[in-house]
Amino acid sequence: MITILLAEDDVELRLNMVEILELEGFSVTAVESAEAAIRVSEKQHFDIALMDLLMAGMTGVEAISNLRQNQPLIAVIIITAYATVDTAVDAMKKGADSVMTKPFKSNELIVTIRRSLAEKQLFKSRVDLDPDLVYSALANPYRRKSLKVLATHKAVKFMDLCRLVEIEDHTKFNFHLRQLKKAGLVMQNENKLYILTNTGQHVLTNHNISQD
Repeated sequence: MITILLAEDDVELRLNMVEILELEGFSVTAVESAEAAIRVSEKQHFDIALMDLLMAGMTGVEAISNLRQNQPLIAVIIITAYATVDTAVDAMKKGADSVMTKPFKSNELIVTIRRSLAEKQLFKSRVDLDPDLVYSALANPYRRKSLKVLATHKAVKFMDLCRLVEIEDHTKFNFHLRQLKKAGLVMQNENKLYILTNTGQHVLTNHNISQD
């Protein structure tokens, strides 16, 4: 059964969304804040999170990095009544898979959820990925930043990569690179320069790795 984490501070809307989602056959855990969503995600697996943008305390977008630390491949949909192009771009940069504007019809919500889940399933089903290793690799901000740097600069020396990722402890960074290599996301070419593998490029493209 598909499990959904819903964070929405409007009680009436939250109850309506739970009813819609449960009628569709989803298992829903509903909370009133981003902080509560993060706490629940530490204890229970979810396939997708529906996060209201503006809630008391942390915003839905601010919560994405915390959710992904707990569950790196969870799909995230941001819901907002104040959607602009800038809002949507910012949410996607920070890891959202989709942005929905209130008010929305129930069928729009279901279609968006199923599309996001299908995209995640395509990623998870790739035979050349070891999910556990990938989850571990993506859980660390230095490793996520390393992938983004390599996507931009293509082939990078170890010392230049340290500088671009902004980490001074070379021993520590070497450990992070070993984890990325072990997961099959990064490799060294014939000149000993670090580059993204095809799998690393796929992960970067499909995971919407957030800015840290």
